Amino acid sequence: MKGKTHLVLGIAAGVTVVLNRETHSLPMMILGTSIGSLMPDIDHPKSKINQKLLTQKNKAYKILFYSLVGIILLYIYTLKNNEIYLLSGLISILIGVSRHRGFTHSILGIFLFMKLGNELINRFGYYDIYLGFLVGYICHLFSDFFTKGGIEVFYPFSENFSFPLNIKAGGIVENTIVFIMGLYSFYVILKYLGLAV
Repeated sequence: MKGKTHLVLGIAAGVTVVLNRETHSLPMMILGTSIGSLMPDIDHPKSKINQKLLTQKNKAYKILFYSLVGIILLYIYTLKNNEIYLLSGLISILIGVSRHRGFTHSILGIFLFMKLGNELINRFGYYDIYLGFLVGYICHLFSDFFTKGGIEVFYPFSENFSFPLNIKAGGIVENTIVFIMGLYSFYVILKYLGLAV
C-alpha cells in the first residue's frame, strides 16, 4: 500500500483510540500514529522516512547507512550500558540488512520496537506518543497483510503471509478506503474538539 494510505489508516485508528479514552492527548496520539504508520517501511530505501534520511535511495546505501548507525549505537552501549542504545543499535542493523517487508513487518520487529518504546517512556514519558506509535505500526502491518506481497510475520524466515483476497496498491479499493478513513478522521477530530455532534 502507499505511504499516504498507511498514514490515513494509522491516524484513523489513533483518533478512534483517543475518542474512547479520557485524555487530552489528540496531538500526541496523531504524532505517534503518524510515525508508527510509516515506520515499518523504513526497510525500503525509497520510503517516506528514507526520503528524509538517505542521500542515496538505493539498497546498498540503505544497508551501509543503517548498519553504520547500528554499530555506532552498539559502541555507545558498551560505554554507557544503557539498553536504549543496545535496542536502537540492533533495530538499526536489522533494518539495514533486511529486505522490504522483512524484519520491520514481523513479530520480532514489533517486539523490539515495543521494547525500545518501553525503555523510552520509562525514561522520558510521553505514553500517548508510544501508544499512538504502536497503533500506527500494527495498523500498517494489518493493511500490508491484505496486499499481494504480504508480510514476513516470522522473520528471519522468508515466507510471506497475506490474506487470500488482495487489495491492489493504488487501486480504486485502496483510494476509496483512504477517502472514507480521511473523512472519518476529520469527523472524529471535530467531535473531539467539540465542533461536531
